[in-house]
Amino acid sequence: MYMFEGGTNFGFMNGANYAPYKPQPTSYDYDAPLTEAGDPNDKYMAIRQVISKYRDLPPDPVPPPTLKAAYGQVTMSKMSTLYDELDTLCPYGPIMTKYPISMEDMQQSYGFILYRTTVPYNSSDSVLSVPGIRDRGYVFINQTVVGVLSRMTNDPSITTTLNVTATEGDILDILVENQGRINYGSHINDSKGIVGNVTLAGGVLQSWNIYSLDLDAVINPSHGYHKNNKLKFKSIKNTDVQTPSFYSGTLSIDTVQDTFLNTKGWTKGQAYINGFNLGRYWPVVGPQVTLFVPASVLNTGDNNLIVFELENAPCSDDGYHGNRVWDDTCQFHFIDRPIINSTVSAVDDYYWMGKY
Repeated sequence: MYMFEGGTNFGFMNGANYAPYKPQPTSYDYDAPLTEAGDPNDKYMAIRQVISKYRDLPPDPVPPPTLKAAYGQVTMSKMSTLYDELDTLCPYGPIMTKYPISMEDMQQSYGFILYRTTVPYNSSDSVLSVPGIRDRGYVFINQTVVGVLSRMTNDPSITTTLNVTATEGDILDILVENQGRINYGSHINDSKGIVGNVTLAGGVLQSWNIYSLDLDAVINPSHGYHKNNKLKFKSIKNTDVQTPSFYSGTLSIDTVQDTFLNTKGWTKGQAYINGFNLGRYWPVVGPQVTLFVPASVLNTGDNNLIVFELENAPCSDDGYHGNRVWDDTCQFHFIDRPIINSTVSAVDDYYWMGKY
């Protein structure tokens, strides 16, 4: 038995396995006798039954599972993009370096970091190579996404390179996600960000501006150093679902109970409720589809759900009206049961690279 009680890697606290590099999901409920919500299950009862054959059991009854709520749907509105919020996420501005430096050298531990440089020469369908990507990178030319780089493969040359076309003077951005550190074995020294040079058509790119992005501090300013810094949310039309963007919705409830956020229909990102970082979601890869929402982070009345969707939101321009996107697919659902062992999707990094 690996885990007696299945916990949760809230926030950015999941680890990773190797080789190849494989980030662990937000849930740590590896078929544990006590679930992620702390409830006894059939496995617990079976273990208890076996023990009872050899030892007297405590007289106290087994605590029952806590009540779970199916609160239903929350309609989301697209509020702003990464670029709208860049100054808020990095209030002190970028650090300028000749070559990329790691997240740790930027005094940042978790989350996301943006690397920016100016393309020094024309290039047509040329290879952009980032062998030191740690761990997943979204590549933009003049704020338009052109592809995804990923460390998740046995052959790094496959997903750490990308063919791009750019003109001298274009702005190249690489948004890097720290997907979780390897926390055991010989690879435990697992620096994040970009740990090495970036080349385009064989030439080493220099003169980088590096933005350390602090999502936690600006989504919940009371938890960070920038207490006067808040996201400058404004309802906008869903014109570009490819750009990493913030979406917001309100869950209104009369009673507070444990629940689960069903992320089916969304792609990949980070979810917050009332400023609390629930963790990462990536249902298109799986196997985890829901995020555990403990009652302790909810309030009676209105609860603010914010997600930072990195790739594709199930939202469209159709039905846009005023401050809302009246789109019945632009929703999350709160349900009363976990989905943490869903069939793993055939969608992988090769698909994401090929779709741009």
